[in-house]
Amino acid sequence: MAEKHERVELEKTLNPANIWAVALGSIIGWGAFIQAPNWMVKAGGPLPLTIGFLLGGALMLVVGVSYAYMIAKFPVAGGEFAYAYVGFGPTASYICGWMLSIGYFGIVALNATAVPVLFSILTPGLLQVGHLWTIAGWPVYAGEIAVSVALIWILGFVNYRGVKSTGNVQLFLCILLCAAVLLIVFGTMFTGNFRIENLSPASGQYNVSLLKGIILIVAMAPFLFVGFDCIPQAAEEFNFPPNKTFMLIFSAIGIGALIYAALALVTAAVIPWMEMVNLTNAAGQPESWRTGAMIKQALGGIGIAFVVVAVLAGMFTGINGFYLSSSRLLFGMARARMLPKFFAYIHPVYKTPSNNILFVMIVCSIAPFFGREVLNWVVDMAAVGTGVGYFFTCAGAYMVLTKGLKPKSDDDISPFMAGAGALISLGIIALMVIPGMPAFLSRPCWCALGVWVLLGVIFYGVAMKRFKQTSHGMVGYLILGDTSGLTPAELEAVEDCSPVVDCEVDMIEQEIYNETHKK
Repeated sequence: MAEKHERVELEKTLNPANIWAVALGSIIGWGAFIQAPNWMVKAGGPLPLTIGFLLGGALMLVVGVSYAYMIAKFPVAGGEFAYAYVGFGPTASYICGWMLSIGYFGIVALNATAVPVLFSILTPGLLQVGHLWTIAGWPVYAGEIAVSVALIWILGFVNYRGVKSTGNVQLFLCILLCAAVLLIVFGTMFTGNFRIENLSPASGQYNVSLLKGIILIVAMAPFLFVGFDCIPQAAEEFNFPPNKTFMLIFSAIGIGALIYAALALVTAAVIPWMEMVNLTNAAGQPESWRTGAMIKQALGGIGIAFVVVAVLAGMFTGINGFYLSSSRLLFGMARARMLPKFFAYIHPVYKTPSNNILFVMIVCSIAPFFGREVLNWVVDMAAVGTGVGYFFTCAGAYMVLTKGLKPKSDDDISPFMAGAGALISLGIIALMVIPGMPAFLSRPCWCALGVWVLLGVIFYGVAMKRFKQTSHGMVGYLILGDTSGLTPAELEAVEDCSPVVDCEVDMIEQEIYNETHKK
């Protein structure tokens, strides 16, 4: 019997609140609550740090204009991968998807390994049991691995069971996160512990000029604000018009920038900030969590409780959001025949790309065994991949607007805005890849990037064999759902779900499964 197949689509179950929570929750992770003092030293003071956060957010808003436009025009799973195809063809789309995937995987693993770091600060020694080895100066403990892997699998199970439950969990955690941040910021201010004079000297410390400090923080924008680009990955699952995402993107980026700046300033204003960054504990050792120490000094034990809730919510929303994004990216690429069929499977009951979620769970569960320092290298170089996604989205929007790839409409954006977003994306990438630039990647980051690129080349040669046997019109149908380029025979095959359309879900197996479970 011939197989019968169809172009599988994801179920439309996510509402605007779910999508907003996915974006903001993915933007605000553990770094906002733990890394602010380190970022302040890197920037040379609170002024360039704050300007860098706000300027980076403003630049991402420009990029976000193109995202909102492309989501409205092409509401399909895969997001940036699909936009790169529209503007530049299959090779560019594969490059875009491959570079984004390591960023998404890395952030899932990074947030999961941040939980043991938090516990090591709050309860020293509790998880530092069963020392296994030390990699790049970072000791790896069995206790910490167990917690990280358990968290990866628990949130993976939530994603596996259905996107609606994922969206609702994300919304709850995001509301919890925002409430805790508000209590921390306003609590510190209203108790009189926020003293503006403690922010002096505002810049120029540690041999970092004001301009250099701003540039260093702006170069981190792809890492700081990665998360709003999760929205297009779930566009196929919107239960609302996709042209409504403009304000969701803008509010997520804007609120994210304000949270970064507010937490940094609150941390720096309780005592003179240069004393804060050199703070020691009772044993005379450098304070491991200076943000927590400052909030405890300002608000006492209740302040620590709020910040722990906020940190955990930020970590969980980051893992949750990037589970969703990475699994949908793999699904979009597999549906287009750029990855094996395995990645295009949709669970017949939960309606999720369940194989992909399991794949992400397994890959990310390996990461804690390599230690957090190695993972930091991966995440640093993954910022380049995120920048690549930004570029292809903005450049793809420019091509759509200027080359007539879509009919003109009243909701078209200015080609200038799309071009500006593409240039901003290239500028951010340049800060990381051009020698001599302030944010030039370290040698270990380059090694990690080189390995990932090499793997991409190998997979391209293997996986694209099947893709190259697919007609241009069929590719457009598989990626975008557009039937206009299909030949009459292909169109008839699509309508009949005949063997000509070798897509990803076997309808006969689906029917057998449904009948079995009815009994």
